Amino acid sequence: TPARALRKPVVLVNGDDPLMQLSSVAPSNRAAAAMATDYLMRLGHRRILFLSRRGRRTIERRAEGWRDRMTAGGATLDADLQMDVADWLPDCAATALRDRVRTRGVDFTAVLCASDSLALGALQGLAALGIAVPDRVSVLGMDGLAQGAFFSPALTALEIPMRHIGAAAVDLVRDLSLGAHLPARRIEFACRLVERRSCGPVAA
Repeated sequence: TPARALRKPVVLVNGDDPLMQLSSVAPSNRAAAAMATDYLMRLGHRRILFLSRRGRRTIERRAEGWRDRMTAGGATLDADLQMDVADWLPDCAATALRDRVRTRGVDFTAVLCASDSLALGALQGLAALGIAVPDRVSVLGMDGLAQGAFFSPALTALEIPMRHIGAAAVDLVRDLSLGAHLPARRIEFACRLVERRSCGPVAA
């Protein structure tokens, strides 16, 4: 990464350096997605669609957490349960989900989204098809943005502790600026589940 060549203190936020030459601060993406998947599985869901946009290491960690728990929980992990969209915009998620349902039917009972923006699109796409959330399909986001409380229905999500991540990054930059000779560190923060109304037990 070009950041390694900079002659100034560098700390990666919401990412990591695979060579561990740069310190980083991020949410525990893999553990957070695993927690979200476990939550849905406790509600009886076994066909959990993972909706994301691939390319970033952080998002790959979320996909790994979903796969880990789907496999450990005894669910059928079909490759077609991971669905990628072209962009993070809600419209992209809504279109992709509508196209899938029109082509394949409702072959899932829950949608785990790699961001709240994709979750908003999932809610919009399901509503356009007349599919009730959470009575027929549950939707869970990852970010935990405050505006999720105003989605329809209000969004259950994994909340990322953004203020704590920012504060830890500033502390690392300060240490580097003061000339502290410490090994590169990778700091991860736990996320918490915010339960609202978009998730429910699997339909009988």
